[in-house]
Amino acid sequence: MSDDVVDQLKKVQVSKLTLGLVGSIIAVSAVVTWNAAQVASRIDQLEHSVAAIEVIDTSNLVTSAQLLAAIQAIPEADLSDLSDDLEDLQDSVASLLVDADREPEWVEEIEEIQQRLEEMGWELGDLWWRTDMNEQACRSKTWCDDWYDENW
Repeated sequence: MSDDVVDQLKKVQVSKLTLGLVGSIIAVSAVVTWNAAQVASRIDQLEHSVAAIEVIDTSNLVTSAQLLAAIQAIPEADLSDLSDDLEDLQDSVASLLVDADREPEWVEEIEEIQQRLEEMGWELGDLWWRTDMNEQACRSKTWCDDWYDENW
C-alpha cells in the first residue's frame, strides 16, 4: 500500500475555508433553485390564466349570416323584427367595446413577476459582489492567495 493513500476516514482533513466555500456554493444554489421554482410556478399559473382569457364566449353574439338570413326571411313590410336584430347586434358590439377598454387582470400578475425578477437580479448581483469581496479579503493572506492560484 502506498504511503499517500488514506486508509482511515479519520485521517482525511479538509480546511475550514474549503468547507465554507462548499457551504456557500450549496446555499447560493439552493436559493437560486428555490426562486427559480417559484418563478416557474408563477409562469405556469399565468399560462393557465392566459388560456382562460383566450376563450371567448360568442354564443350571445348575432352573426352576419344570422342577420342576413333574418333579412331575407322577412317581407319588406315587416321591418320591426329586423330592427330588433339590429338592436341585438348593437348591444353585442357595445358589450365588446366596453370590455375592450378594461385592462385584463393578468397584467398585474405579469408586473409582479417582472418586479420579482428584477429583485432576484439585484440579489444575485449582491451575492456575486460579496463573493468577490470575500475572495479579495482572502487573497490578502499569502496562504489563501497561493491556494487560489493552485485551485482556480
